[in-house]
Amino acid sequence: MRQNGDMPYRVPLAAVLILLSGLLWAALVLFGTSPWEAGAASLVTMGFVIEAAVLVVAMLLSPGRWVRIALTAIGAGWALTALLTPINFLWGLALATGAAGMGLAWTRPLDEWFHPVKPDRVPTKATVLTLGMVWIPGITGRLGAPEVTAGGWILVGFGLVAGWAYARAVSGSLWVVRLGLLPLGILASLGLAPWAATVLLAATAVLTYLAWTPDARMATEPPRPRRGKPVSILPEVTPPGLMEAAGYSRSGRPLEEPD
Repeated sequence: MRQNGDMPYRVPLAAVLILLSGLLWAALVLFGTSPWEAGAASLVTMGFVIEAAVLVVAMLLSPGRWVRIALTAIGAGWALTALLTPINFLWGLALATGAAGMGLAWTRPLDEWFHPVKPDRVPTKATVLTLGMVWIPGITGRLGAPEVTAGGWILVGFGLVAGWAYARAVSGSLWVVRLGLLPLGILASLGLAPWAATVLLAATAVLTYLAWTPDARMATEPPRPRRGKPVSILPEVTPPGLMEAAGYSRSGRPLEEPD
C-alpha cells in the first residue's frame, strides 16, 4: 500500500502515454488526410493538445473522479477521429498509446489515487465549466467540417480568453461567460450543418447553465472566514507559562502586581 502523497508509477506512465497519443492525433489531423480543411484542422489540432495537456497536469497534480470522466470524453474524441482518418502507421501508434494510457488510468490500483478526500476541492460544476471553456476550440473545429465559420472563430477566441479569466477568478469573468457564451454559440452555429449546429448550441447552452449555478459563483469567491466559538478550559490543564503570561495563577486568579 502506498503512503499518503506517494505517486504510483502507473500515474506518470499513463500521463506520458495520454500526452503522446494527443500529440500523435494532432499530427495526424494536421499533416494527414482528414475531413477538415486547414482552419478547422488547426482548431482540432489545438483541441487535442489542450485537452491532453490539461488532463495530464490534472492527473499528476489534482487527481479526482472528474479526471477519469474527462479522459473517457477525450477518448471518445480520439475514437471519432480514428473513424474519420485513413489507417497508417501514425494512426496505429496514436490508437495504441491512447488505449494503453486510458487502460492504465482506469486500472483498480489507481482507484485510491483518483478518489482522494479533498474537503477544499473545486466544485464539480465549476470544474466542468472551466474544462468546457478551454475545450471550445476543439469542439468548434470538429463540428466545423469542412470549415469553421467566422462566428466559430469568434467563439474560439472568446472561449480561450474567458476560460482563462474564469480559471484565474478574474473579477467580472463569470458574468462575461454568463452573458456572452450562448449568443456567440448561436452566431457560430449559423452556416453549419443542422446536426453540427444542434450539437454546438447544446454545448454552449449546457456551459451557460453551469455558469449560472451557485458552484460556478462560489469558485470565483475567496473563502469566507469562519467565526470560532470560545471554549472554556480549566486553568489547571493550561500550561503554567501561558497562565502567567496572561497575568493569572494556576488556579485562575489574577496575579498580584509587585510594588
